[in-house]
Amino acid sequence: MVINMKIPIISVIFIIISLSLLGCSDNDINDTLPPSEPTPTMRPLPDYEFEEECAHFWKDPDCDNPYICFDCGDTTGLPLEHIWMSANFQEPSICELCGEISGEPIEPYFSVFGYRINTTAGRPFQYKTITNRDPDKETIGEATLMYVDIFESSAEYPEKLGYEYIVTRLMITFEDESARTDGFQYLTGHLDFFGFDPDEPLAAHNDLRDSDIENFKVANRELNFFGEYYEYYVMHTQISNVWVDNISYLILEYAFLVPATYDGIVIYLSNAANWSETDNKVISDNFDDNTLFFRLRTQTS
Repeated sequence: MVINMKIPIISVIFIIISLSLLGCSDNDINDTLPPSEPTPTMRPLPDYEFEEECAHFWKDPDCDNPYICFDCGDTTGLPLEHIWMSANFQEPSICELCGEISGEPIEPYFSVFGYRINTTAGRPFQYKTITNRDPDKETIGEATLMYVDIFESSAEYPEKLGYEYIVTRLMITFEDESARTDGFQYLTGHLDFFGFDPDEPLAAHNDLRDSDIENFKVANRELNFFGEYYEYYVMHTQISNVWVDNISYLILEYAFLVPATYDGIVIYLSNAANWSETDNKVISDNFDDNTLFFRLRTQTS
C-alpha cells in the first residue's frame, strides 16, 4: 500500500528555519553584544524629615515666661513685670498677676510702739489701781477675762452682712482692806491691735456716734482689714458690782461688731491713777507698766 505523504511547501520552510536556529550556540549570540560595564554600588541616603514651617499658636506670657508656642516650643518677647499690691496688716505684698509673695505683712502698730499682749483668757492677773476715797492709796485685785463668745447673730444681736459679734466679760475682784474701806476705781477701754494710734484722743462710749443697731455706738476709728477700711460698733455694759463675803465682784461686758474673722480688738485695764481730766488726753496716757491688755479672739500671752 503506497502512502502518499504530501507536505506543504510553507511547512517545510518553517521546519528548516527552526532547525537552523536551534543549532546556534550562546557564544554566537554573545559575540554580537557590546561588552557590559560593572554595576555601581548604591549608598543609602541619611534619614531627614523636612519640617513644615510652624504657624505658631502662642501661649500668653506670664511673670516667669515670655510668649511660648504650644506646638513647637519657640519663644518670643519677654516675661511680664510683676504688679505688686500693697502689703497690709494681714498679708505681705502679692503680685496680682501670678500670686508671688514679697516681704512681710505690715507690723501691727501696737507692737511698733513697744506694747505687748500680756494676758490670756480664763486666768486671773494682778490688777493695781487706786481707791475711790483716797487717790493716793493703792489697792490690788485680780482681773479675769471670763470668756469670749463669737457669733454672727442672735435674738439680741441682729445680723450684719460680712460682720460678726465678739462678746466677752471681764471680772475684776478686790478683797484687800483698802478696797473694803475706801472702795476702788478702775480704768478700762479698747483699742485696735493693728492700727493703734497712741496719740488718738480718748472718747467715752456716750461720745461715740449713734448707730442703727440698738445700744451700739459707731467707734471713732475705722479698722484696716486686708487693706480695706471698715466701721465697727461697740457696746459697753456694767453687769454687776457687788460685795459677797468681803470680796468685791465687778463684771463688765463688752460687745463688738467687727468684720468677720477680725482679731485685732484689744481691751485694756489700767491703773485709774493714770486718768486725768486734762484736755486733749490721748490713749497712751492711760498706760503704765502694769496695764493689762486682753486681745480678743486670740488671747495669746
